[in-house]
Amino acid sequence: MEYHSILAKQIKKFIPEQCLQDEAMQRFLESVSNSYYSFEKSKKLSEHAFTISEREYQEVNSFLLKENEIKQKSISEIKKAISSLTPDAGNIEQGEAEDDLITIIKFLQQQIEKAKELEAQLIESKDIAEKAAMTKAQFLSTMSHEIRTPMNAVIGFTHLLLQLNPREDQMEYIKLLKFSAENLLVLINDILDFSKIEAGKIEFEEADFSIRDLISNIRMALLQKASEKDIQIKLFVDQELPNAIKGDPVRIGQILTNLISNAVKFTKEGKVTITASLVKKNDEFTTIDFEVTDTGIGIEPEKIDHIFESFTQASSATTRKFGGTGLGLTITKRLLELMGSQIKVRSELGRGSTFYFSLNMKNSDKDFAAHQRNEEKIETKSLKGVKLLIAEDNQINVILAKQYMKLWEVECDVAENGAIALMLVQNGNYDMVLMDLQMPEMDGYQTTTSIRELPDEKYQKLPIIALTASAMLDIKDKAFVVGMNDYVSKPFNPDELYRKIAYYSKAEA
Repeated sequence: MEYHSILAKQIKKFIPEQCLQDEAMQRFLESVSNSYYSFEKSKKLSEHAFTISEREYQEVNSFLLKENEIKQKSISEIKKAISSLTPDAGNIEQGEAEDDLITIIKFLQQQIEKAKELEAQLIESKDIAEKAAMTKAQFLSTMSHEIRTPMNAVIGFTHLLLQLNPREDQMEYIKLLKFSAENLLVLINDILDFSKIEAGKIEFEEADFSIRDLISNIRMALLQKASEKDIQIKLFVDQELPNAIKGDPVRIGQILTNLISNAVKFTKEGKVTITASLVKKNDEFTTIDFEVTDTGIGIEPEKIDHIFESFTQASSATTRKFGGTGLGLTITKRLLELMGSQIKVRSELGRGSTFYFSLNMKNSDKDFAAHQRNEEKIETKSLKGVKLLIAEDNQINVILAKQYMKLWEVECDVAENGAIALMLVQNGNYDMVLMDLQMPEMDGYQTTTSIRELPDEKYQKLPIIALTASAMLDIKDKAFVVGMNDYVSKPFNPDELYRKIAYYSKAEA
């Protein structure tokens, strides 16, 4: 081994050659030599440290200062970001040191815990809201069925009376009864399914109709109420209005009925004036201005914007004195918005109000003659040879349906619940089934599913038409999902029911 130069000189001078052969001595000398080398290395490092220039020291120090500045700035930016997200961020400033990230981390952990608690509360609130919405939907569905069921009898028997060739004076009253009942039904539908209007999910019909006859019928229907208060209802219709236009007569009638009935309700003396004026007409569209003016109680200027809010009237005194739910103007406003229009109002307290709007409707190529208006019926021929089953638990509806079947010479049986209907379908040879959806034992959905599951192929093809008094949006979709062929809403239109029976009996044949 080559020893350190200083140690090598001492060995040569003081240690005999034979001692160098000893292994213990060799290990000792090796350790001493390594110590010399280590000392020399440390000495060189120390000398180098002392010889570093002032410039190098300043560069290193400046680099460290910049690193610290970046660190402090990062902490400050983190605090600002947190402060913008939560008011509790001021607590961070009380940390032990400005650059102490542990304080920030602890604060963020606390915020995460709070966020988790808030999330749990939101999930709970969402569940409660969903249950409330489901309860509301069930309530509306039930109320829809309960209210529309007697309306089915009123409208249905009114149609029957029209079929029995009444006297001319009776015909006018029956037509007004029919018109009023149908408009009442529309109001019931909208109130029971108000969420449908809020969601903008109302479907608008596009039918040919006479705007003159529509307004005239509404006026006639409200004349009795106005006469009781000794109020006149004046009607001014522009003679240049077309005989027919395309649109939704029921919805437009509902809007005008709301406005005119309100005008009559809030007018003590004087008159209500209805005006329909032609604004413009081109090859495709006709624009009509409508105005309903009264000499009633009027509205305070600061209350005008509030009268269109849901369940709101101008004041509590108005509600107590005149009654009402406060939904009429809200429904009117929403319907007009969905039709691309807006309701506007001019009013002076104590001197009356004017509600006005414009509608842009498609032109119609039809020309309604005076004798054609209001009562366009389809030609009903005998359906003799058709046999159907009526699955219905309401006896009044059964009587009404059987009267129409008798009128059309349709043979029919009646099942008062779904279980009986299923049994009769298997034992009888029916061309179709009119299936009420809400029945005891088995409802219409369960009964239809059971019929479709019967092994014989004829039960897969048997036409099943849903009959329901529910006004809820999802009823129709559900009926088709379980295998029903078609859908008729109660109160049913006799012409519509006749067409369905005629169509499916021919399809079955």
